[in-house]
Amino acid sequence: MNEKSIIEKPVAAPHVCKMIGISRPALYKYSKAGVFRAHKIGSKVFYLESEVMEDLKKC
Repeated sequence: MNEKSIIEKPVAAPHVCKMIGISRPALYKYSKAGVFRAHKIGSKVFYLESEVMEDLKKC
């Protein structure tokens, strides 16, 4: 984990969906398949924008 991710604010799935233009079920499917890195806090799933952008570049 780099220093940027420690201070970066986590965002919820709806924000990520709007950001990259996919549906929420598709985002969860890609997360489960390992395409996007997701972080779970309690029962909620969050993403880091920088990680989402890095994962998109890998595709």
